[in-house]
Amino acid sequence: MTERDSCAGSDFCQELAGVEHVTFHRIYSGSPPGRIIGRGSTLALLADMSPLTWGHLLLVPTAHYVSFGAVMCDHAEDVATTLKRIVPLYAASFGDPVFLEHGSTMGMEGSACVTHAHIHLLPLPSREVNALMARDGLAPTALGGLADLEQFGYDDRPYFYCGDTVEHQVYAAVQARPRQYLRSVAGRILGIPDPEWDYAVVVRKDVLMATMRETARWRLSLP
Repeated sequence: MTERDSCAGSDFCQELAGVEHVTFHRIYSGSPPGRIIGRGSTLALLADMSPLTWGHLLLVPTAHYVSFGAVMCDHAEDVATTLKRIVPLYAASFGDPVFLEHGSTMGMEGSACVTHAHIHLLPLPSREVNALMARDGLAPTALGGLADLEQFGYDDRPYFYCGDTVEHQVYAAVQARPRQYLRSVAGRILGIPDPEWDYAVVVRKDVLMATMRETARWRLSLP
């Protein structure tokens, strides 16, 4: 089983359902009142609550999945259509995006509610991200496209994914990596001191506000 309508342990599920007592609303206290940039029946685009830089966005499924590998099993066409609509707008505002994801599993840490699938969009060169992950000892496998992650969803295997509009890499050996590993990689590229890339250490409210003002210009509809 890859999908649940919602999960009480997932802050994303509660926030997308309109629940007020979630982490985002506790931190921002109504300013802004929300961070959803676009939403369709399958996917939503949000500003990252603790952005690493201007233009740090998250693509999330509206139903509860633990990875985009699992999302691809059911909604690969919707994801492809969504990214085709987002990328030109994103590139015009922030620069070409890299897509980063830590794909979780249904049984990770004994709870299917540990995480809610989310892809980070950041204005960084994917080659620099891949080079840094290689220096950390991770070995990539090239994918034909994002849809190829579906095998990890079917097999319920964890992974790291790094891609852009041309190349896609997946890293299968993720167990030894620390929490928020991909945020730490992006933080190193951005020159953010350790541990200020941690979403609980520095929130950067002004960066989220600037990102929301920029994306308010977009005319974005999602499938």
